[in-house]
Amino acid sequence: MSIKYLASVSEHRLRGMKVEDKFRFVFKKLFIMTGAAILALGITLIVCEVGLFNVYQKYYKADNIQGEIRINIQSMSKAFLWAMVTDDQTERQTQLDNVSEKFDGFDSELTEFAKVYSDQTMITQVKTDLTTVETNGKTLEGMFSDGSSDADIYKYYNETLYPSIDVVVSELKTVSATTASEAAMTYKIVTIVIVVLSVIALSLVALALIFIGNAKKKLSVSILKPVLAITEGADQMAAGKLDVDIAIKSQDELGQLAGDIDKATRVIADIVKDIIETLNRIAGGDFTKGSDHPELYIADYRQINDAFTDITDKLSTTLMQVRDSSSQVSQGAVNMSQGASDLAQGATDQAAAIQELTASVTTVTEQTRNMAEAAKQSTDMAHQVQEDVQTGGRKMKLVTDAMGRITDASKEIEQITNTIEAIAKQTQLLALNASIEAARAGDAGKGFAVVAEEISILANQSTEAAKNTHQLISDTMDEISNGNTVVDETMNALRQVEESVNNVAQMMQESGEMARNQVTSMEEIDQGIEQISNVVQNNSATAQESSAVSQELSEQSEGLNRLVGRFQVK
Repeated sequence: MSIKYLASVSEHRLRGMKVEDKFRFVFKKLFIMTGAAILALGITLIVCEVGLFNVYQKYYKADNIQGEIRINIQSMSKAFLWAMVTDDQTERQTQLDNVSEKFDGFDSELTEFAKVYSDQTMITQVKTDLTTVETNGKTLEGMFSDGSSDADIYKYYNETLYPSIDVVVSELKTVSATTASEAAMTYKIVTIVIVVLSVIALSLVALALIFIGNAKKKLSVSILKPVLAITEGADQMAAGKLDVDIAIKSQDELGQLAGDIDKATRVIADIVKDIIETLNRIAGGDFTKGSDHPELYIADYRQINDAFTDITDKLSTTLMQVRDSSSQVSQGAVNMSQGASDLAQGATDQAAAIQELTASVTTVTEQTRNMAEAAKQSTDMAHQVQEDVQTGGRKMKLVTDAMGRITDASKEIEQITNTIEAIAKQTQLLALNASIEAARAGDAGKGFAVVAEEISILANQSTEAAKNTHQLISDTMDEISNGNTVVDETMNALRQVEESVNNVAQMMQESGEMARNQVTSMEEIDQGIEQISNVVQNNSATAQESSAVSQELSEQSEGLNRLVGRFQVK
């Protein structure tokens, strides 16, 4: 399979396909090339990801961890040296504590190192040698505590600990060199793969672009050209031209559509020709049949033939009915003429009756208006009586208040009378005492006895007057009580009168409103009668006109019968 085959489309092959197969064929090749380019790019991304993962997660981290181990070993060695040279015990202990912290970090660093470095033999060797360093370091750390001399400590450091440290450092340097070499190799492989796959992907993209351009050109020739030809033929049909020739030689749907359009134009041309002939025959007055070639009207065109048959049948039936109706119209015109005359006479009689009714309605309207005016005056009088009753009620209230005040004054007078009566009794008692003393005095008391007698008489008169006053006040109080009762009864009667007057006023007001509404209604009736009078007069005039029209209609019906006789019907 050559590149030219992949990047091109056969126009001859497209011409023999359906439209759907054309697009399926083009897009299938396009999808294949696009998928291959995407696959190449995907592989490139995967290779890049794997390479970066190995470089970072494996080689980079392994080199960092071995570097941290080396740094910690060197820090531990420096801490031991610092502890050996210092005389300050606190500083020495600080340095030894730093050494212990370094020992604690070796295990975790070796665990992380084993995760990222693949040479298990080297990992085992480093772990063994690092354990030896840790053992030697702890031994040296113990020598500081057990009182060993500085010379022994230095000797152990120089001959035992430092050589073991040097072994581990050498092994870690080997690891560093190995990881650097493997990282460089991985970088080269990834770079080569990326370049190769990128070239392949770009080549496939370029090939797809070339194919798209070629496919666009071939599809345009294979689809657009027939579409333009069919569109031109359809435009000619829309413009009313039936002599249309669409020259398309194609086995797809467009070629089939062009053939169908040619066939449709021929069928429509035959049908239009038959329609013209049929309409000319119908225009000549021949309604005996529809189309002469009903076999042309197939499928939906059958409705046209049915319409022709229906039109001729209905026109034949209509003309026969017109002929019969014309005779009936002629007879009806004669009858209508007689009826119009009778109607005119009746309308004249109705006009006279309506005039009499109008006079009666006018009289009733005037009487109703007078009744409404009288009702208004009665309502005003009822309102005046209502106001008078309310005024009488207010005055009776004043009388009640005055009699209450009289009652209060009578009670005060009665108290004063009681006081006078008490004083009179005491005066009688004093006069009696004075008479007794005058009798004892003999002749010297005679004058005083006379005065005492007079005082006694005056006291008796005062007592009698007080009793009379009591009786008079009591009688007055009874009369006032009776007066209050009468006043209350009068007030209740006035309230009933006021309520009755209010009801009468309301009834008179409603009667006045009803009378006014009745006046309005009578006026509307008067207007309606006047309109009826106008209608009756118009009916009379219309009846006279109908009589004349009926004569003319009779003459026209005879002319219509002559015209209908010219048509051929079934």
